[in-house]
Amino acid sequence: MPTLLTFAALSLIALVAGVSLTRLVPGLAQQHPGILALGLLMTFWAVREVLLRRRVQKRLLAEIEDLAEEVLRLRDQEAVPTMMDVQPEAMTARQPANEPRLTVPDPLRAAVPQDDGTLLDAVRDALNNNRVELHVQPIVTLPQRRIRFFELLARPRDAEGKSYPAAACLQALDAAGLRAEFDALMLLRGVQMVRKLEQRAKDVGFFLNLSPDMLAQIETFTPLYDFLTREREHAANIVLEFSYDGVRELDRNGLYRLGQLSALGFALSFDGIGRLDLDYAAMAKLGVRFLKFNADCFSDPAVVSRASVDLADLAEICRRHDLMPVLAKVEKESELLKLADLNFAFGQGLLFGPPKMAKAA
Repeated sequence: MPTLLTFAALSLIALVAGVSLTRLVPGLAQQHPGILALGLLMTFWAVREVLLRRRVQKRLLAEIEDLAEEVLRLRDQEAVPTMMDVQPEAMTARQPANEPRLTVPDPLRAAVPQDDGTLLDAVRDALNNNRVELHVQPIVTLPQRRIRFFELLARPRDAEGKSYPAAACLQALDAAGLRAEFDALMLLRGVQMVRKLEQRAKDVGFFLNLSPDMLAQIETFTPLYDFLTREREHAANIVLEFSYDGVRELDRNGLYRLGQLSALGFALSFDGIGRLDLDYAAMAKLGVRFLKFNADCFSDPAVVSRASVDLADLAEICRRHDLMPVLAKVEKESELLKLADLNFAFGQGLLFGPPKMAKAA
């Protein structure tokens, strides 16, 4: 609606200017004012687009700068007390049943509301007007809990400043076929972040989420591949993350394209893994380097009974195939303590730090 009103206003201004010029400028009296008005309208619209693009670019660069500073601040400070600092007496005296739950909201895990088209319109408007907030969530080494990576997350908001749950937004984008555009924007911002930090924090890496649908069709894969080919010099600091369930639905061509991204030098990650009966060798051949296991799957008897490996050997088998297991969605200390013997290389979740936006810090 704002764009339509802007177009109508520029059309009226152009028409008035065209009529005025035919009366004031000698030689233009015989010209049709409508043609002149159309030319002026195109000029006005082109100037508006240039100014709007510069404003969006300036705001985007400022946002990248703020978030880069926040990443450095989080990287340089102690994220949380390490497990090694907890005294054995305190561990045995802990009462998990009475342990206060973290109350930090996590929109990524919020329930997806029913959408009547309003959500999709809001997300599309947020994309068009650069109202997609960037958040980062730390991924820490275990057991030291030192920040090693950040996952780049996006949360669209409407003109009034209301933020929408990422899960709901992604569903709306998938249903409307706009996920590729959204992922391309996030990938561009992720690369800009790496460029900003590569001189000051070379050991900081970013996980960037992409939809497996981008691999399903050559029309969406080709621009992705071309872009990553041009940016392959930053591959050491970028991990391309795909939903495990989504990848399982890919055909042979989609899996081949996944391997092409790995061949460029980018590490791959599968997230949302809620099962243990995996073909670890096959994933390693695809170029996968990180496996994000949901913490709650280890307490599900049905999942554990179908595991293709003994839980005590999980970390060793992953390392044998050059895979790094990540314990994801960890919310409580008691959850981590129960799984400490599994020797996960990395952890992620509210326990180690919620998604944070730089400007809200």
